[in-house]
Amino acid sequence: MKKTRIFWLTLWVLILVGPSLMAQQGRYGTGPDSTECKTRLSFYREYVRSGDILSAVPSWRIAMALCPRTANQLLYSDGQTIIRTLMQQPGVTPQERAGLIDSLMLMYDIRIQHYPQNAVGALINKIKELSNFRPDSQEEQLAEIERLINLTGNNTVPEMLGWYMSLIGNFYVEGKRTPDDVMDAYTRMVAILDAQEEKSPENEEIINMRAMIENYLISSGVATCENLIGLFTPRFQANPNDLELVSKIASMLTYADCTTSDLYLQAVTSLNKLAPSSQTAYYLYRVHASKNEFDLAMRYLQEAINSPDISAVDKGRWLVDQGILFFKMNNSVRAMNAARSAIDASSTVRGKAFMLMASIWAGQRCGEDDIEKRAPFWVAVDYLERAKAADPSCAAEANRLIAQYRQYFPLQEEAFMYDLAEGSNYTVSCGNFRETTTVRTRK
Repeated sequence: MKKTRIFWLTLWVLILVGPSLMAQQGRYGTGPDSTECKTRLSFYREYVRSGDILSAVPSWRIAMALCPRTANQLLYSDGQTIIRTLMQQPGVTPQERAGLIDSLMLMYDIRIQHYPQNAVGALINKIKELSNFRPDSQEEQLAEIERLINLTGNNTVPEMLGWYMSLIGNFYVEGKRTPDDVMDAYTRMVAILDAQEEKSPENEEIINMRAMIENYLISSGVATCENLIGLFTPRFQANPNDLELVSKIASMLTYADCTTSDLYLQAVTSLNKLAPSSQTAYYLYRVHASKNEFDLAMRYLQEAINSPDISAVDKGRWLVDQGILFFKMNNSVRAMNAARSAIDASSTVRGKAFMLMASIWAGQRCGEDDIEKRAPFWVAVDYLERAKAADPSCAAEANRLIAQYRQYFPLQEEAFMYDLAEGSNYTVSCGNFRETTTVRTRK
């Protein structure tokens, strides 16, 4: 342990001063120390090869002091192994560990500076070591990734691009970067991925990293309509028939709820021409529905529902949407039929379908006497109870509506006047609808 403490305290002096004391001519320097350099290199390497790392320390330390930095890259890659081993020894104090980590990073810096053929790999490993040993070094990590990107350009490994975007996004959330910083980083990372994908269009790592970077942009909160429209409008205008681009624009604007923008309409219209599908038709439905263009919206929604590539879950969800749209168009019969078809298509939408049925019944205006006029609210509450049972996420809204609809129940004495008792069965006939429900009164 004593040797360890002495080692880390003197390591910086040996690394920073030692090589500068020697002439730099030749691989191992000049003069009598050059022979000692080669000898110490050989000595410590034997220990490293045998796995006896701690025994290698004395000779390695002397080699660090004697040898020029260009003598042998193994001096520094082995040094990383030696330093990590020392960090794991019992009793190493936080101060000693910090010094060893500094020395470890210096090993990488020497390799990057003096061994350019291996600089990229050394820099990537340094970034990973910073993350492992200095979790709070995000600014330094970002600077080193920037250094790597400047060095490797379009050949930067995708993992580092994602890492960069993640750090920038986190800094924005912490108030350390501006929205422009995040958007600029996104544009830069995607441009590099575009160049890589052009060379390797089937590379899954590139494809997956692009999706991950988009997620980082969205999760950062910078992906506002204003920012996304500003980013994508010139790109769309330059390449309106680029299927990948228009797909991305439609997807990201949908996620950010920018469906009323002109860019969204242009992108999804282009997308529906380039690669028509249930999803593109559904996008167009959303655009026109948001503009209250119900006929066009219904046309595209029906196209989406009829598409052969639609899943059962999507069909159920979109049939509920169709029912809501019919209800807005004052066509209660078709709205009810769509809700029932949604349940047949997918059990996952039962709650939402029942909520829609409740709204349809609550909106009925029929009957001659007070009971007939109020009875539709009994049926509406029946469906709200079924919605709660089918989907707990509907419970809060269902309970709110139940409380609202109960206000329209007849008083107990009013029901008595029609010879109706609390809890008895009652058949409601209203236009094209007919349901059997339970009498409920206000006390």
